[in-house]
Amino acid sequence: MSASTTPVGTVLMYAGRTDGAGVLNLITAGWILCDGSVYPNSQFPDLFTVLGNSYGGTSSGFAVPEYKGLFLRGLDGSDPNQRDPGAATRTAPRPDLSNAGNTGNNVGSVQPDSLEAHTHSYNYYNHYLKSTHTLGHECLSGSTTSSVSKEGSTETRPVNQYVDFIIKAVTSPDVVPVGAVLPFAGDLAAWSSSLAGAGWLPCTGTKQVAANYPTLYSTVSNMFGADDQASFRLPDFRGRFLRGVVGQPVPNLPVVDPDYLTRTAPQPKLAFPGNTGNQVGSLEATSFAAHDHSYTYNNDYWSCAATAIGDHAETNAGVTWTTGANGSLTESRPININVNYLIKAVTA
Repeated sequence: MSASTTPVGTVLMYAGRTDGAGVLNLITAGWILCDGSVYPNSQFPDLFTVLGNSYGGTSSGFAVPEYKGLFLRGLDGSDPNQRDPGAATRTAPRPDLSNAGNTGNNVGSVQPDSLEAHTHSYNYYNHYLKSTHTLGHECLSGSTTSSVSKEGSTETRPVNQYVDFIIKAVTSPDVVPVGAVLPFAGDLAAWSSSLAGAGWLPCTGTKQVAANYPTLYSTVSNMFGADDQASFRLPDFRGRFLRGVVGQPVPNLPVVDPDYLTRTAPQPKLAFPGNTGNQVGSLEATSFAAHDHSYTYNNDYWSCAATAIGDHAETNAGVTWTTGANGSLTESRPININVNYLIKAVTA
């Protein structure tokens, strides 16, 4: 594989159009969508050399990564800290193909959402009845059948925003397309001038004049919101996780974002609030998957002899349970680390 500033197999986020013209622009720049397509090995030989059948394949073709509805996670590999406790049980990405792809602690393997094991505290309120006795008697508490209602959503997820993912397929041309998004590990305040000079802008939702960035405007339009027809908003990825847009689901594979049709606009207060539903730019709130909790309630039996008139407690059939929340009270989130996001605004 010949030398290239951007290695073949590099994956970037992409915040632009992927209709006919948009895809053509990506291909011209040497990039293709991470949509799970199967290509003949000879069509992109350098990419096949890099990927092999890690993401699945057939007898004559290989699959590119299929990131629809997914979050990306760094490969645990040989990390002694084992940040991914379920690395060994990860599954193949393409069970619909003859070669399903990698499993376990290898690049390309997939993992469903999960909710960390946890407990809830509860308060038990018993009702007291006043009674009058002059003779000895027996007080019995009856058996109790209790249940906890299932609450939650369809999956456990962090707050997130849709993007496409693209992969470098050829060595030449060596161009990063306008609309590409990448993480930046430096301080924006210190490097903003240098970044702008290199054609990159921070993804902080700022208003831009369309005439100043015509290529970027034609790429993102008002997908991320706009104040008027002469301007547009950059993506605002601050505090958000990026998730692959479902787009056109892959046949015979489940849609892994169960709420992809009800996603909301990123800038609801603007004249043009941005994309909703199954489109790049749409937002999805944090949620946790509906789940059950089991508990054991021990009811005691006792006898009592009353020799005088008085009050005492007796169990009543009505019992109220109040559960307390454990863990973070603000959001569901995976283990994570902060970065800044940049978008390619102009060609070099």
